[in-house]
Amino acid sequence: MRWGKLRPWFALVGPLLAVVVLTAAPAGVKAGELPWPKWLVAGVVAAGGVLVAVWTPLVKARADALVARTTRAAERDAQAEAALNRVPTLKGRVLLVRDVTDRALLGIHEAIPLPAESASEQGLSTELPTYVLRDIDADLRTALEARSKTGGFVLLVGPAAAGKTRCAYEAVQNVLPHWRLFMPPDAATLSELVTGGADLKQSVVWLNETQNFLTGPERLKSATVRLLLADTSRPVILIGTIWPTTYDQLRTPATTADENDDGQDLNKDAREVLELARRFSLGRWSDQEWERAEELTSVDPRIEQASRLRGRAGLAQMLSAAPELIHRWEHADNPFGQAVITAAVVARRCSHPAGIPTSIIEALAMEFLTGSERATAGEGWLTEGLSWACEPVHHSGGIAPLQAFGESMGQVDGYQVSDILVDYEARSAPISQVQITPSIWETLVNLAAPEACLPIGIGAYLADVLVTAATAWERAADFGSTVAMFNLGNLLRQQGDAEGVRTWFSRGAEAGDTRAMFNLGNLLNHEDDTDGARTWFSCAAEAGNTRAMFNLGNLLRQQGDAEGARTWYTRAAEAGSHRAMLGLGNLLNREDDAEGARTWYTRAAEAGDTDGMVTLGNLLRQQGDAEGARTWYTRAVEAGDTYGMVNLGNLLRQQGDAEGARTWYTRAVEAGNTRAGAALSALDVDE
Repeated sequence: MRWGKLRPWFALVGPLLAVVVLTAAPAGVKAGELPWPKWLVAGVVAAGGVLVAVWTPLVKARADALVARTTRAAERDAQAEAALNRVPTLKGRVLLVRDVTDRALLGIHEAIPLPAESASEQGLSTELPTYVLRDIDADLRTALEARSKTGGFVLLVGPAAAGKTRCAYEAVQNVLPHWRLFMPPDAATLSELVTGGADLKQSVVWLNETQNFLTGPERLKSATVRLLLADTSRPVILIGTIWPTTYDQLRTPATTADENDDGQDLNKDAREVLELARRFSLGRWSDQEWERAEELTSVDPRIEQASRLRGRAGLAQMLSAAPELIHRWEHADNPFGQAVITAAVVARRCSHPAGIPTSIIEALAMEFLTGSERATAGEGWLTEGLSWACEPVHHSGGIAPLQAFGESMGQVDGYQVSDILVDYEARSAPISQVQITPSIWETLVNLAAPEACLPIGIGAYLADVLVTAATAWERAADFGSTVAMFNLGNLLRQQGDAEGVRTWFSRGAEAGDTRAMFNLGNLLNHEDDTDGARTWFSCAAEAGNTRAMFNLGNLLRQQGDAEGARTWYTRAAEAGSHRAMLGLGNLLNREDDAEGARTWYTRAAEAGDTDGMVTLGNLLRQQGDAEGARTWYTRAVEAGDTYGMVNLGNLLRQQGDAEGARTWYTRAVEAGNTRAGAALSALDVDE
């Protein structure tokens, strides 16, 4: 066992020995033949008893705290170990970047087939066509090289089959071949790796299809990503891919969020995570990229075949047979096949998970058949349509619009549709997003499995089909989804249903959802039920919710428990909460601990929090450090903070620079800050 784990136990030795001595000493004095006056012996015995009475509870409390700490550490270790068991490994160890060549494991689209003789004669990979350098490669690799020193997040944005995943793969192979490669299957696994304290130093975290980590049942939290990237001495690089439409959708607030509530805006965490990333865009293939491809046509026959069709789509789309897939769908010679493809595309656009049961495809397909086609369809229309849709497109090997999937050998449980078609929204497509009617949403929710209803509800919510969102989440909630319970509480709050809000937040809280606990605590606090609020804030805080820690600190401070407030502010601040850093700084400042306050204001400011920059500037100004104050006000101004503009104006005015003050007051007024108007008027009076 390491000394770091033994040290807390040794810290108990002194207090324990003191208790033993204080317990035994009075008895020894009383029994011994010491020539002391009786009154002195009695005094020693009494004093020893008092000290034992005082020390014993203190030692017990310390021992209990140590046991709790040790238990939490063991639980975190077990959590990290369980998460590690869910990531791909090679002979029991985490993969290195250089070890991974499996196209399917990486999430790279299947390519048109390589003639067998070419593979043997030229040593080409049958899985991956020869890579054509992209225009962004140099900048992407430079960014990875820079982030290899401190860690960071890189995100490739582009349409389906644009070559995002291959580009990311080639970049990490080129720059970080000896780093470990963690490929978490979902957000929950990544969160458990981080909170469990798994050693991720010099690791690449592979987030292909990043939207799946931001919209699933267990969504990736921005606090988790910040915690992962916080220790720059142990660099971790996240690299992900996402479609432009999804990127824009997730960065748009789903609703107006109350700053005191956790997640009322369903996109809040997703937006904050995406804003942490350095973005690289992959769009249309440039002339320079095509010229580089032409140089490889004599090397790889797949490049030569795709290059012959230049102009129809990008090379990556050609290699993944995108034009053929789209043509098969748009110009189908089998109406039933076209209908089942359209049904699968619609289900995915409504946020159904990738595997779509046959019953859903059948029900939705009938929505896209004409009355005549339905009337003349034979009994085997569905089988006929599915067989046609699963046929590989011309010259593409195994690439087809639909592919069957199943959990058991020889059993088809449903179908997966090519994401190239899901992403394709040209006017000529058989279905557009605006054509997804309420009846289609209703059919999908009624037939979907309960676990699929959570993401469908999120899709319906974002599409403003709120009745369907509520129905889908109720089904998921009845199946035990705490996220659905939480979402229902937020939806009903927006609709003004106070009783429904309490019901669903209570159900979510009692089932263990920390965000529901937090919001229930807020609800009770607003109703002046501070005992109930404290109970739920405490539950959420103990479970690791940093916003609950902060609010619990606020509540305790209001109740006069400064020590309790300090404890929870500190825990939240150390977990990365900027608001807690400010709250702790304010508490210390009120206690005249200006140095401690400055430390926490600085941490918030250096983490990019503009309130922290302004508050730090205020403190420095009070301490007579005008230059330091100006520096931090300027940093806040550069980030767009209007209070920074006002305070910078105040500082300049104090220094006699009326023109500079006027400039910043005016900027703040134009940005909507009402205080700046009064300051500007006062400046005019001064002049």
